[in-house]
Amino acid sequence: MRDVTRQVEDETVKWAMSDVAPMSDEAFDRGRAALLARIDAEESAEVVALAPRRRRRIPVVAAAAAMVVIAGAALIAPSMMSRDKGPSVGSAAAAELLHQAATHTGDATLRPGEALQVLRYARWSVSDSEHRWMYLQDQTLQTWIPSDRTDTWLYRHTKTGERQWLIGSEQDNARDVPENLHTDGEFTSTGGPALHDRIKPSFRDPSPEYLASLPPDPRELYGKLRDEVAGNEGLTFLQMINDGLDTGVYPARVRASVYQALTYLPRLEIVEEAAVIDSRSGTALGVTENETTEQIVIDQATGEYLGSRTVLAKDAWGLKRGQVIGTTSVTTKVVAGLGLGS
Repeated sequence: MRDVTRQVEDETVKWAMSDVAPMSDEAFDRGRAALLARIDAEESAEVVALAPRRRRRIPVVAAAAAMVVIAGAALIAPSMMSRDKGPSVGSAAAAELLHQAATHTGDATLRPGEALQVLRYARWSVSDSEHRWMYLQDQTLQTWIPSDRTDTWLYRHTKTGERQWLIGSEQDNARDVPENLHTDGEFTSTGGPALHDRIKPSFRDPSPEYLASLPPDPRELYGKLRDEVAGNEGLTFLQMINDGLDTGVYPARVRASVYQALTYLPRLEIVEEAAVIDSRSGTALGVTENETTEQIVIDQATGEYLGSRTVLAKDAWGLKRGQVIGTTSVTTKVVAGLGLGS
């Protein structure tokens, strides 16, 4: 059904632009998105409100079997698209921002012996399935990627604070509450991300071969990534993108393709134009489902992925709308060697 819908939409754009000189694929996609947004705007008087701006620095991510990790939950944000049309491209504003960010992505240059330090601050949100309790816990996760990626990689995980209880308390739930999923400590791997040789490669856990196999064409890449999440085109898809980019291992050419692929995510909208992650300001694009909005935060001027946030879209579980229940902050820099900070 989605392919048929896209064919009709594409033919509409071609008809509308029939007396215009030939254009690039990128320009065609932008024109298509703009036309769809214009059509939808005329069909609905709905006003899309931006989420309130938040200035707190908070890092995010995880969950596991017996618990529900809300850090990645999402909500269905108001859309500029008609509700009765079914799946369609995201808003024209979101598509334009992603196209612009894709043109600015770049890679750091490493000399022999140097390493790329990926520093991730994470605030995990962990809850039981019935939300009888929920807490936040901070952790710092560092990865050092060698200039020769076939060499040894170094990882260092450190908890940075006590649990912050949002629902319940340590005293009430001490026997029921599990520890954070990530084990503190230091470990190494050879030739790629930590588990690349022990689990099936995916966007969340890429191997070197997986990275090399990703198609550069944004539409093909979108289809491949959609298949990885069993056809999901909402919250789960955006969670996967955030989890993968959090690793810091994706080269500029792939990040650019990922940004372009996100223009095909149906409900992706700009939800905050001045989102702050770790004192850095970017634009948050989000998908909303049920109680929460999953956000990816990008500096559109540099193409830098800044991190992710999960925010309550409405009052839920005794918490107020706008409560940040998870976030990640990711920075990278070139350092003199493994384990070093400069």
